[in-house]
Amino acid sequence: MTDPFHLDRARLRRAFDRAAPGYDTAAVLQGRVREELLGRLDVVRLEPAVVLDLGAGTGHASIALKRRYRAAQVVALDLSPAMLAEAARRQTLLRRFRRVCADAAALPLGAASVDLVFSNLVLHWCNDPDAVFRECRRVLRPGGLLTFTTFGPDTLVE
Repeated sequence: MTDPFHLDRARLRRAFDRAAPGYDTAAVLQGRVREELLGRLDVVRLEPAVVLDLGAGTGHASIALKRRYRAAQVVALDLSPAMLAEAARRQTLLRRFRRVCADAAALPLGAASVDLVFSNLVLHWCNDPDAVFRECRRVLRPGGLLTFTTFGPDTLVE
């Protein structure tokens, strides 16, 4: 018997690729949650050299993270090449970031290579959130920070 909640990664990638050009007009909730999560960084004393925007989508958080941490290398990672293409269009000469197409459960980054992992509303798109957390722990340097949002049991009950 197959798992009815299993997400086919290839189909998911194609769906996000198709949605990428108009994604931001529909992603109102994602934007509000992203701004809340970015605001929470105000109380954190951290000067990261490398920041990973895990599930970067169209790059709004990547740009905000680059603005906040000017000296840091920001890596926008997403499963969808089309989302990363949209993110590339948002870059400016002063707000450049790397773009990496990969799965959150198999990060193509070295161990202890990242100071901050920022992830906004990505975990519900992952078949194995524990694998994602293991990967985040693997890539985080000692003293690094993982900050993320996800939906809870009462999300959107209204």
